[in-house]
Order: sequence, then C-alpha cells, then structure tokens
Amino acid sequence: MWGERLGKLGVKTAVFGLAANFGLFLIKLYISVSSNSLSVYCDAVNNLADTLSCAVALAGFIIILKLDERRSKRVQSLASFLISIALTVTGLYFAYNGIERLMYPTAVSFSKKYAVLLVITIFVKIIMGIIYVSINRKQNSPVFIALIIDSFLDSAVTLAALLGLSLTIKINYAVDGLVSVIIGIAVASSALKSVINQAKYLVND
Repeated sequence: MWGERLGKLGVKTAVFGLAANFGLFLIKLYISVSSNSLSVYCDAVNNLADTLSCAVALAGFIIILKLDERRSKRVQSLASFLISIALTVTGLYFAYNGIERLMYPTAVSFSKKYAVLLVITIFVKIIMGIIYVSINRKQNSPVFIALIIDSFLDSAVTLAALLGLSLTIKINYAVDGLVSVIIGIAVASSALKSVINQAKYLVND
C-alpha cells in the first residue's frame, strides 16, 4: 500500500531527525550559555524548532500509514505548512533578539573548543541533508523536501553563527547581534515561501 510504504519510511526519517536535532540543540545551548553568544543561542533555538518540526512530521507520517494517496498528500502538505509556520516564527524571533543585542551589547567569550563543536554540528547537518536527499529519491514527499532545505540552510546558519561569535571577540562589537538579524531574515523568508505554497495547495486541493 502506497500510504503504508511512505508512512513507514517517513516515521523512521522523522525519528532520526528528531533525535539528531535535539542532540544538536543541547550542544549549541551549552556553547551559547558558556560563551553568551546570541547568534549561537538563536542557532540552538533553531534546532529546537527543527526537533518540534520532526515531531509534527512524525505525527503526520503515523496518520499517513492508513490513508490513501490523495488524503496522504493533504496530510503531508499540512505537516509541511505547520513546520514552515514554526520556522517563520523562529526566524522572526532571531531578528528581534538580534536587534535587541545591537541596542544593548554584552560581552561574549570564545574558545577553540566551541569552534570545533560548531564545525562538527555543521558537518552533521550537511550529512543529514544528504541522507534526506537519498530518502526523498526513494519516496518523494514535500515533508522530506522541507527537511532537506532546512538541513542545508541550518549548516549555513551555524557557519554564520560561528563567524559572528569569532568576529564579536576580535572587533569588540556585537557582530553576533547583526548575524542573528541576518539569520532571522533568511530563515523567515525561506519558511514563509513554503507557508504560502502549502497554503495554496491546501486551499485549492
């Protein structure tokens, strides 16, 4: 059965994404608290949002297990819509906090250990994106596509957070606040496009 095949693959994928993103959230939360970096903190919150998004995807794929193809596509579209809304709100949250940090700068600390951990998380997200691409080739789904885009975007977000943290130390200015604004706009813009596309599908279908 089409829905059962997609549902089983989707459940495994969502569980994998949920566990991986929550692990990345804990690592980045530790770094952000230790260094007082807003950009890394926002990146950590982004991974928490990704964890919740995977939980939504998991619920959607469990429902899909017993649905036909048409209803399954609507559930997938709805899951993608909810995930994109969560990411849009997260992006706006980043931008707000970044503006606040620019207005009220605070001291941050940096170490090679933090840099190494962040670089590792970048590669983890890239690997996750590659895995999602492979899965989507087996069974195309808008949820998988959303996870692919999110994974590669997240790797760029973490790189920006790392640069923001290091530059803040070097030039003694709240660069991480500026980076957070840029990250927020990028995440919100990308997610908002998906919100609009999925909303059109849900309304017109």
